[in-house]
Amino acid sequence: MLHKALSQAVKWSPMPRNVTEAVSAPRPSPKEIRPLSPEQVRKLLEAATGDRLEALWVLAVHTGMRQGELLALKWTDVDLQADKVSVRRTLTRESGHYTLGEPKTKKSRRTVKLTGAATEALRSHLSRQIADMDRVSARG
Repeated sequence: MLHKALSQAVKWSPMPRNVTEAVSAPRPSPKEIRPLSPEQVRKLLEAATGDRLEALWVLAVHTGMRQGELLALKWTDVDLQADKVSVRRTLTRESGHYTLGEPKTKKSRRTVKLTGAATEALRSHLSRQIADMDRVSARG
């Protein structure tokens, strides 16, 4: 608001220049992330039980991966034998549509160790996908 007022004053000529031009605007502070409480996590995982996206919710809670990282995962990123998942890409929204891209920083490109519960949820999800593909193949 001060910048606009001083710009108008320069236009009207009482001021030779707008001193706010030399100042960088402060960056907004990042939103503070509040993790779920243990009770909230329990309720979330309880509600997700049996849902087709159950593995996604378990992975989110157990790894702390970002939404775009989780949604960009492919089975080639998952190693169920070694209990790990590789973050190689991220899903972002640009101009109203979604695209897969590289993580923003080198540090974001990483390998995440899976808990036993996360590995089991992924195994169950993979089994359901294979069963669904078998049913579709049998029909067609």
